[in-house]
Parts: sequence; structure tokens; C-alpha cells
Amino acid sequence: MARILATGLLFEVLTIILGFRLQGVAVKGKLLCHDKVFRNTRVKIYDLDRNPEFRLFGTTREFTDIEPVLYIYHDCDDDIRPCQKRVRIDVPTRYIVTRKEPRDSEWFDIGTLYLENTFPGQDRSCEN
Repeated sequence: MARILATGLLFEVLTIILGFRLQGVAVKGKLLCHDKVFRNTRVKIYDLDRNPEFRLFGTTREFTDIEPVLYIYHDCDDDIRPCQKRVRIDVPTRYIVTRKEPRDSEWFDIGTLYLENTFPGQDRSCEN
């Protein structure tokens, strides 16, 4: 009886552990302000880049599907206003991978963003 309980418990624990599968997303793009390199733009998965191009890849282990979102924080055309402009880009689920390194075809390429533009859902954030 004890052996059956131990086997059942082991099976449940393994099911939970294996249920937390590795998931990741890879995003790349280029950020400009009035056609010029815009340095020190914060792109979450916290990356402070010195050039306008970025390539980010992050993974996590979760039981449920991840819902990846890219946030870009910047001060392009912002004068001396407090906080920063925040651009949110939802990453399509087809770019979610289940391995440690994405293939070239699995990168979500946002292309070139001109940060002087206003984007749908853009807001301001002081907490980045």
C-alpha cells in the first residue's frame, strides 16, 4: 500500500515539474529618432543598447502558455517632460519557442521603428 502511494505521489510530482515547460521568445528590430541613431533606449527584457539595433531572447518555465510583450522606453522628441514614453508591442504567439535557442526563422522582427511617431496604446511610464 505504501509503495502504491509513493508511486502515485512520484507520478504527480513529475507531472507538475514536467508541466513547467521551457518557453521563450526572440525579438529584433531597429530604433531611430528622426532617421538618427537613438542611443540608450531601454528595451525590456532590460537591455540598454548603445546602437539602434537590438536582438533579445528570453525564456521562462511556466505551466501555462506565456503571453510575450515587448516594451520600449524612450525620450525621443520628449523635451524635459518627466518619465518616458512607453511603446507596447504584443508578440504573436507563433514566435513562442520551446527550446533554448531560436532558429533564424523564429525571430519576431519589428523592423525599424521611428520613435518620433505616436504608436497605438503608447503611454508614459516612470517605473522602468
